[in-house]
Amino acid sequence: MPFVSNTWHSPTTNKQFTFLSAGRFEDPLIFLLHGWPAIASTWKPQLSAWSSRFHVVAPDLPGYGGTWTSKDPSDFALEKLVPQILEFFHSFGHKRAIWVGHDWGCGPLWAIASHHPEVCQAVVGISVPYRTLELGLEHLISMVDRQVYPENEYPYGQWDYQVFYEREPQTVNRQFESENLEKYIKLVYSRGSAAAAKAPARTARVSKDKGWFGGPAAAAQVPDLPLERTVLNEELLGEIVESARRNGWHGATSWYLNHKANAEYTAKSVDGGRLKVPVLFVHTEFDAVCQTVHNPRLMVEMRDKCERLCEVTVQAGHWGAMECPEEVNAAVVEWIAREVKDCWPGAVL
Repeated sequence: MPFVSNTWHSPTTNKQFTFLSAGRFEDPLIFLLHGWPAIASTWKPQLSAWSSRFHVVAPDLPGYGGTWTSKDPSDFALEKLVPQILEFFHSFGHKRAIWVGHDWGCGPLWAIASHHPEVCQAVVGISVPYRTLELGLEHLISMVDRQVYPENEYPYGQWDYQVFYEREPQTVNRQFESENLEKYIKLVYSRGSAAAAKAPARTARVSKDKGWFGGPAAAAQVPDLPLERTVLNEELLGEIVESARRNGWHGATSWYLNHKANAEYTAKSVDGGRLKVPVLFVHTEFDAVCQTVHNPRLMVEMRDKCERLCEVTVQAGHWGAMECPEEVNAAVVEWIAREVKDCWPGAVL
């Protein structure tokens, strides 16, 4: 089915969300939450595949696309974002949805599931497990695989870049707002590899280099990655670059600047954070940063807190739903048919 691009304005805050949708309005709703540094269009493979049976909605999250942004980092705390996302969700007239998140989209995903289970028919997380990112940076660092990241060399492990964000957010913003933006985007969206997944991630060196991809000292030598080595096409690359140039990078960075507030908010989850709805987690085996296959410590709390958890693994890098869309799409649909039968098209939620 064709995609529809639209804009919604909040009647309470007058803030706007831009979004893509596909499928029949009356069908069961799937809500897609993208991560960093993405836009709604990164979900087009899912919008296309699932819209024959579901009404699929993919908003540009705050800081991206045509959705509102802010220069106040606290506006991107989960406790502030969740009510706005839910207000947007309720505008579709459904009581519940299947919620799907990837990367930082898993922040509001897991927050909605743990604070507002009444709006969740089921939940799908890609790459980022429950009870990790939303518990804050210190919690993430406590789960670093010290076989890969010896503490004397990598004190913050693969999460070093987030430490750098807290210390020097404006440096990060200036780097991504530079003339190298398109090159940086292609590097961020590079395909995964088995070798990279078992070696220290480049994110572990950001503080030492004083920036991404070698930092300012390497700015003149940033490689121009061929598009075929990424998960992008020309059109999508152009959309992501245009979004970043229009909005600036401060919104994207601000998602990383609320770890303490997010942890405090997560501590107020209902039922002690136990999830009783069906949950599917998609491991991206070649993910160099959120390595859930080779570092099972990242999965301990999720496996303990999710009462109806299923797991699948795709041999892809961090951008699994873009790198292996057919495999991810099929896994989600098969899981819905098996585990969320009352959501199979035929009953409006």
